[in-house]
Amino acid sequence: MRTRLFILALAAFLPALAFAQPAKPAAGEAEDVQFEESIRNFGFVSGAAYQCLPEAERTAHDREVLRAYSGLVRLFGSDRAFFYAAAFGAGTSMSIDKKDCAGYVADFRAAMKSSSRGQ
Repeated sequence: MRTRLFILALAAFLPALAFAQPAKPAAGEAEDVQFEESIRNFGFVSGAAYQCLPEAERTAHDREVLRAYSGLVRLFGSDRAFFYAAAFGAGTSMSIDKKDCAGYVADFRAAMKSSSRGQ
């Protein structure tokens, strides 16, 4: 009898759940998500720029990438730095259109230049 009553109550409650709206993230959470997405984008651009560079310039690029990673760890913690590192790996391994290389390299250099102004 209890089982039937429970099933009946559950069946009556399910339509209400279907129309329930998910809670909107708080303003601070939305900003965090946006910030983490920008870290991922920066990591991807860093990796794509690595692919675009000639072999002779990659060592210097590696140093810049490590500097960026270290700064992220120091300022924002290892979780966010991991987002950068994972996206860097994706950028180095994905096939990219070589006509976009100049943009990737320029974006990376601009980001590194703007980060050095704050130091």
